[in-house]
Amino acid sequence: MILSKIIKAVKAQQVAGRQDLEISSLAFDSRKVKPGALFVAVSGYKIDGHAFISSAVKSGAVAVIAGKDAPVQAAGVTLISVNDPRSALAAASAEFFDNPSGKLRMAGITGTSGKTTTTYLLRSILRKHGEKTGLLGTIEYDLDGEKVESKNTTPESLTLQELLGLMVKKGFDACVMEVSSHSLALHRVDGIEFDAAVFLNLTQDHMDFHGSFEEYLAAKLKLFGMTRGKKNGPKVCAVNADDLRASEFIKVAKAPALTFGFKAGSNLRAVNVKNAEQGLKFDIVCAGGGCSLELKLKGYYNAYNSMAAAAVAAGFNIGWETIKAGLEAVENVPGRFETYKSPAGFTAVVDYAHKPDALQRLLEAVRGMGAKRIITVFGCGGERDRAKRPMMGGISAGLSDFTVVTSDNPRSENPAEIISEITGGMGKAKFCVVADRKRAIFEAVNMAKEGDIVVVAGKGHEEYQLIGGKVNHFSDKETVLEAISAGGKWKE
Repeated sequence: MILSKIIKAVKAQQVAGRQDLEISSLAFDSRKVKPGALFVAVSGYKIDGHAFISSAVKSGAVAVIAGKDAPVQAAGVTLISVNDPRSALAAASAEFFDNPSGKLRMAGITGTSGKTTTTYLLRSILRKHGEKTGLLGTIEYDLDGEKVESKNTTPESLTLQELLGLMVKKGFDACVMEVSSHSLALHRVDGIEFDAAVFLNLTQDHMDFHGSFEEYLAAKLKLFGMTRGKKNGPKVCAVNADDLRASEFIKVAKAPALTFGFKAGSNLRAVNVKNAEQGLKFDIVCAGGGCSLELKLKGYYNAYNSMAAAAVAAGFNIGWETIKAGLEAVENVPGRFETYKSPAGFTAVVDYAHKPDALQRLLEAVRGMGAKRIITVFGCGGERDRAKRPMMGGISAGLSDFTVVTSDNPRSENPAEIISEITGGMGKAKFCVVADRKRAIFEAVNMAKEGDIVVVAGKGHEEYQLIGGKVNHFSDKETVLEAISAGGKWKE
């Protein structure tokens, strides 16, 4: 691609050097620069890309995008100055890959909890409708069977545009993706025009990054201003009417809003809801449509996720028979309310819940299944929002009969200090501390009896644990199955 096209797309403030250069690739990591590349100097959490411009040039970069006030010396290359290199990276990536989002039906889902499950549900509906549909999210980037490891809930803009471009080349019709608050604040999804935007819920999370709840909300709201322009066809903004912030999302929506919820007045309303170990049953009622559902997924909160997916599909004018077939076809979502039966008569549940509201919804759903006792195993991640630690301790204390407090991904923090902050919110509840996560799961399984439910929360689908600077293999699922097989008996 000719550099001048990218310069126009990024709205350069100044350009020094030739604009007729042929750009063969883009990079924001100097280690990935190839001859003929355009290097974008992006400032990260700990590293400033401007410090690696000379390295990128040595590796063959012929042009550099940098901040307008950055002191840069890069002789022999074209220097493009911009206000915000992150935003410029998104614009350059979209241009380089020929704006692939404009050739796909794009659906973006945001919210504190439920994004992953909703993407799986909506993808299933679109597939039943005959649309070849990709998925980008926390668990995986799935190109209709071709899977790429997910490193972020929402990929960096360069990776995102490259994946969308690949979908276009492979003849995809649609893409369903999780849109995190980080990605919105860091301009990863700039340049994408969504046909559907979904708001699920908003509770405290990521205060370590956003600094305040207001900034967190502002990031989420950005998605609802991105459903405009592009190709012909119906567009929709689906909003959880039961959330206290619903009106703010409806106000900024650039497409018709369809609301969903349990309360009267929602465009799509859930009634006759029954949660059981076999799955979730409920009816969706709405003007001119609706259906009765028997889902394989469990938990009352999955009524919200299902209605969100149904609202998008209805906004796309997809029939209710197809919506019903798509929702009921989802067997499970990896790491989300996965259940395992013990020969001793108790059940173990593995779930990704690692935020206050997610843990609360999970434990309320388990309580609704008629457990004799709930024994919960959980911890909190290091280098993340510390305020949620005592909150989650209090939630487990209030909804569990016994809690085993353990480590999650402590990263560089002292696990004992994280655990102390969790237990600080547990009052006089029954709990014990077992810092080693494997031992903690064994401890919970060992004390479980017939009719109990052991809940292992926090890591879900993850197959690693971050301790210090090391990445260690660890799977809650594997450990639960091992503990059940051993009858909870720990062996050194």
